[in-house]
Amino acid sequence: MRITGEAKLFCFACFCAIAQLPLGLHAVGFGLPYEASTVATNLAATGEFRDPFGVASGPTAHVASVYPYILATVIRIFRQPEAIIWATVILNACLLGLAAALLPVLSRRVYQDATPGFVGGVLLALSIRLMPQWEVALSALLLLAAALVILQGESGAAGLVAGVSVLANPVSFPPLALLASLRGKRFAGITLVTALALCTPWLIRNWMVLGAPYFVRDNFGLELYISNNDKAGPDLVGNEALWTLHPNQNHEEAAVVVAIGEAAYNRKRFSDALDWIHAHPGQFLWLSARRVFYYWLPPPREGWTAYWGWILTVLAAAGVWLGRFHRTALLLAIVALVYSLPYVVIQTVGRYHFPALWISALLAGYAITVMLKGGRSILAGRAL
Repeated sequence: MRITGEAKLFCFACFCAIAQLPLGLHAVGFGLPYEASTVATNLAATGEFRDPFGVASGPTAHVASVYPYILATVIRIFRQPEAIIWATVILNACLLGLAAALLPVLSRRVYQDATPGFVGGVLLALSIRLMPQWEVALSALLLLAAALVILQGESGAAGLVAGVSVLANPVSFPPLALLASLRGKRFAGITLVTALALCTPWLIRNWMVLGAPYFVRDNFGLELYISNNDKAGPDLVGNEALWTLHPNQNHEEAAVVVAIGEAAYNRKRFSDALDWIHAHPGQFLWLSARRVFYYWLPPPREGWTAYWGWILTVLAAAGVWLGRFHRTALLLAIVALVYSLPYVVIQTVGRYHFPALWISALLAGYAITVMLKGGRSILAGRAL
């Protein structure tokens, strides 16, 4: 039986993810301060989506809904901590493998050639950091799958996949909405209405238990506050405010959440952030400029993945230029830019960038493909 290139790429990406365990390159961790796994543990034990900070703060929309439910199911099935960790590691390795394996499929649609996708898939596999306590692998796969189905022109299926993508990671809604809108009004209407219809039950749930129809998550006020204050830094790892003012790290802040409720707490922190921004416009602009820089070119303190971030960004920029006559490739580059916009005003980290990193990987794959295929002829032309 012939093994396809996509299957080989899937296995390679899975291997790259799991190999991080013995090499010590992973970022596996559960419990506090990992809100998604904390909520999942509560969900598995009580059936309630609540208490993200390890205190009895009540129902929550601090994290998106899809991945905690998946984690809770794994916890219920496997029960023992070691078995749960291995199950989530393997699950996330497979999710990352599927994302890499889909890049050649997308590449055929974008470039009419699978080669950039295979090269991009290898780059994506090498840039993976295994962190099964977060939804990054699932978000990357769903965003890629939704974009692929939209580009293939299947509006109903696109709406369903986009809806699940948004429920897993609401940051995916603006870029997917842009992608759908460029395929025509009717297509965009069907896709977006279907996606929003799929999200509506969760919005109603948020309205009923939190007092407002928050769009999947309600934590923007807290994130804006943590990212814009006297202690704030542009990136998550170096942001002193995160490690001293966040309810996960500060028991007094957690007590405030318990006392006034999650919704009121986020409204208060949103107001505090806006007051600080209004009073410190220059500092806010400087923080924002550095956030943009670190989103695309991560600081070394993030670890080995930061260097891959630089490589992919530089090669992706080359891929945009070399592929400037490929309309769909340029469109995907714009999608990547739209995805990055929230991280202009809130702290950034590679984990936040990863769900859209496959776009950079594909563009980088195209740049490498062009240089390998055309390098000799270019050099020969210059020699003449």
